[in-house]
Amino acid sequence: MRTHLLRGIVLIAVVSVLGIGGAGAQQALTWTAGPVGGGWYQMAGGFAELIREKGGITVKVIPGGGTQNPAIIEKGDADMGFGLPPLLNAATMGDDPYTGTKHASLRALAGNMSLNTFHMYVGADTPYANMTMDEIFKGKKPIRLAVSPSGTSDEWVFRKVLESYGTSYKDMEAAGAKFFRGNYTEQAGMFKDRNVDGTFTFLALPGAAVTEASVGRSLKLLSFSEPLLAYLGKFGLGKGTIPPDTYPKAANAKETVVSATMGSTIVVSAKMPADLVYRLAQAINDNPDRVRQIHGSLKLYDPTQAFLATGLPLHPGAERYYREKGYLK
Repeated sequence: MRTHLLRGIVLIAVVSVLGIGGAGAQQALTWTAGPVGGGWYQMAGGFAELIREKGGITVKVIPGGGTQNPAIIEKGDADMGFGLPPLLNAATMGDDPYTGTKHASLRALAGNMSLNTFHMYVGADTPYANMTMDEIFKGKKPIRLAVSPSGTSDEWVFRKVLESYGTSYKDMEAAGAKFFRGNYTEQAGMFKDRNVDGTFTFLALPGAAVTEASVGRSLKLLSFSEPLLAYLGKFGLGKGTIPPDTYPKAANAKETVVSATMGSTIVVSAKMPADLVYRLAQAINDNPDRVRQIHGSLKLYDPTQAFLATGLPLHPGAERYYREKGYLK
């Protein structure tokens, strides 16, 4: 009897350590975010701390990107991550940039958060500071531009920008333009070192990498034209602004700069247990004040609206949470 009792105690201890069963069991999840130095990476770290504290769930954050994250989660290399509604919808349908490959295992945990803004900025000491985006790209100017790596949401949108002007990387390069790829920190470094004339990037406001770039070199933010915004709108992007003094050291810091925007969705695998997803939704949405403190772009986060504009079906565990709270009727 004593031997059987001891074996039972040992088995319970092992089950608890491995996180098997039980609401109080330890869980370990992987969250694919964005490039190091970007808003998503910072926010994921804040969410991870909140989830650990309020939900008892350990979350490891890894770098990712808006375009890669659906595939990373679909393959099981991460349990959850950030996504962008237009790209998430394209991933489930097998549309560009996922042509021919449908991602069927993606579900939404929470969305309608952290409006991310596209930035096109150039050195105030370059001739491009006196041009519009239309003039630079329609005119195929020989600009040296830092962009994000292939496979990121930033770069996908940048290709759509080039398409809207009837041009491409190949056409621009034939006219003397040069493109340099790097993460947000590398982009800022290239700009400050004057290895590029400007940068096209995508960050939640205020973008730490843009602030860093402006400290080392005077920059000017360029507005997106209405025809460009109308074209990008076909792919689910919205119209937004970079308010005055978002970047105090910018040459045009006092101006309102018109830009394109996309909100963010927290994505989970459809294979994740419903009870675990419920606990994640609870840890985040029961603590909205903490969420709003994670990053400036989350200051308007509203859990009563978190099930909207996700680009994906809700995970059953998340749906149960929103229905129990009375947010989803």
